[in-house]
Amino acid sequence: MTSEYNAAQRVLHKLKQDVSELDLLASMEDATVLQGAISQNLQTLSKRITEYRSVGRQEGNERKRTTMLNRASTMAEEHEQLKRRFEKIKQQRTLQTTHTEERNELFQRTHSGRAQDTAIVMDPQDEEAFWSRSEQALDGYIAQGMASLQNLREQRGLLHDAHRRILNADDTLGLSRSVIKLINRRTTQDKIILGGGMLVTCILIYFIVHLFG
Repeated sequence: MTSEYNAAQRVLHKLKQDVSELDLLASMEDATVLQGAISQNLQTLSKRITEYRSVGRQEGNERKRTTMLNRASTMAEEHEQLKRRFEKIKQQRTLQTTHTEERNELFQRTHSGRAQDTAIVMDPQDEEAFWSRSEQALDGYIAQGMASLQNLREQRGLLHDAHRRILNADDTLGLSRSVIKLINRRTTQDKIILGGGMLVTCILIYFIVHLFG
């Protein structure tokens, strides 16, 4: 197990709990706050899976590398399933909210036709509850915005790392080409020396045979 895998598993476990809780929540205000947390954790999990897959690809042991890559694929599938379930829940809540608002609007039109000029006075307790719900909803929207901003920053960091790795690979490739050229040049020189030595040896043998034969 690696720290990247353990970190991804913790986020994955928390996501499963939050999505299940969101599916059971009746309060729209609480749901909005939880949706912001889920959005942020989905992005965090995606980053953790990417990091773990990168570590797996660098593993020298083939068996461990295969195991790590399979784990990364499994977590990626669970991430996608949770994301689809989350989007489905949000869509259902949106439809439910729209239906409720349309029903309330129709009810108000039916029963307030003769009270258009009457000022509506809100009860102090209702007003306090209204502002509390508005503040919670605003916190949820802010959390979603911060999560999106953090995701953009993380993507920028990943692109920067990838660019640096490409430059390092290019430098290594350039060095390898220089070494290959040097080896080829040395091989050619060795062939010339060997050929010259063989020629000199043949000449010496020729003279020895004719002088002492």
